[in-house]
Amino acid sequence: MSKRDEGSVENSEHNSLMNYNSQAYGHDFVQENVKRYIKQFERGKEKSEREAKRKERIRNVADISNNFYTLVTDFYEYGYGRSFHFAPVLSASSSLQECVLAYEREIARTIKANQGMKLLDAGCGVGGPMINIAKSTGAHVVGLNPCEYQLKRVKFHIENNNMQECCIGVKGDFHHMEFGDNTFDGGYALESTLYATDPEIVYREIRRVLKPGAIFVDSAWAMTEAFDPKNAEHVKIKEGIEIGNGIPDLRTQLVLLEAIRKSGLEIVEYKNAHCDGELPWYTFLVGKHAFSLDAFRVSSVGRKLTHFMLSAMEMLRIVPQGSTDVHNVLLTAADALIQGGRKDIFTPMFRLVLRKPL
Repeated sequence: MSKRDEGSVENSEHNSLMNYNSQAYGHDFVQENVKRYIKQFERGKEKSEREAKRKERIRNVADISNNFYTLVTDFYEYGYGRSFHFAPVLSASSSLQECVLAYEREIARTIKANQGMKLLDAGCGVGGPMINIAKSTGAHVVGLNPCEYQLKRVKFHIENNNMQECCIGVKGDFHHMEFGDNTFDGGYALESTLYATDPEIVYREIRRVLKPGAIFVDSAWAMTEAFDPKNAEHVKIKEGIEIGNGIPDLRTQLVLLEAIRKSGLEIVEYKNAHCDGELPWYTFLVGKHAFSLDAFRVSSVGRKLTHFMLSAMEMLRIVPQGSTDVHNVLLTAADALIQGGRKDIFTPMFRLVLRKPL
């Protein structure tokens, strides 16, 4: 196999949806778990019923997020490569992977990552960011993830990149991490703290495992100050983002800032990092950008083509029944994300630079 650019999909297996991961779990896995997922996000007609269901989703966030990422990880790798996060779109000529890699390196510079440091990746996905950061800085990165299927992919990517000495994936929950106090010289979270049952608890745990003076960068999903909870259209977009991404309750920026203050972490800086790009952060989702295969897959046309292919493959029983239902969830996500971005009521890059007090 020829060497690929950093941040790209590293093996032909995940360039094709022919190898959908659920085949390893049995042919009925997808259909059964999609039904369960959709049921968890039923909204209800009355306000009290909707609130009760929201609280239930928050209580069951571990189950929801684990099920969601077991279902969608192969789709994400097919579309995005091994880094599952947004990044500022640098220019009209920049590729998706160039933007992603530049953002990861900016985060590494912010936490002053260098050789000999031990860093925490809180919610490491399939390991793309930690491999890229370890390669560029020489730091040792520990990736935390509760999803067993994703951890298998982490192991694959680490071994495929010969990064066993610098990277490791660990199963765990960032609400109560099994690391000792003052373990890490720094760390980051890329679009993972949105799965916190209580963000204050997660930030307290991050504070505990960091060494005094250490920097932690959280690139968080949040509803912006422009979001109006009394605006029906805004609420519908927010719910679409939640349903399409397995999120129990998408929080506002003010809620996150208050949780951080209560946790005891110092807020060094916060901003909407998506404003750092020349083009809107959702540019690749829309598809009006410099052509590349990776960018095409996540574009509107690419998503429709993928859905057509999946439908045909499901009819021929090449992929498990329910695969198109999984993709429908992701189509809901993409549409809602674009709407949220265009109305400026949502950002996937609320960049928080935090420090553990000396």
